[in-house]
Amino acid sequence: MFLDPFEELRRMQERFNRLLEEFGKFPETREFRFSAPVDVIDEGDQIRVVADLPGFNKEDLEIYFEDGDLVIKAEKKEEIEEKRGEYLRRERRMGKIYRRIALPAGIDTNAVKAKYNNGVLEITIPKEKKDRKTVQIE
Repeated sequence: MFLDPFEELRRMQERFNRLLEEFGKFPETREFRFSAPVDVIDEGDQIRVVADLPGFNKEDLEIYFEDGDLVIKAEKKEEIEEKRGEYLRRERRMGKIYRRIALPAGIDTNAVKAKYNNGVLEITIPKEKKDRKTVQIE
């Protein structure tokens, strides 16, 4: 008896193709999930996070800190309906973004500032000021 080592790969490809076909059968309800490009810049006394979030409004965004990480969430739902005589076109689109960014210890989460302009979110997180303590040598 001969076992084909590529048989399982062919079966996986067929299952994947069927999945894509099923996804294409319901064009009126699609959800798109993607990860936003993010730059994290250490500027010495603060950390600046810049995220590209095109197509979202300021009201669609949520920013919070959880377990020392910065979390950026965005969700947009859009419904379009067009009627012309006997013709009806209805579309529903959803988009979600979720980014969790690990931050170093020693940041001041109470003084965070965030700006959103033309699809670009900029978050400024100041670092806590630490006083240097000198130890006397005996």
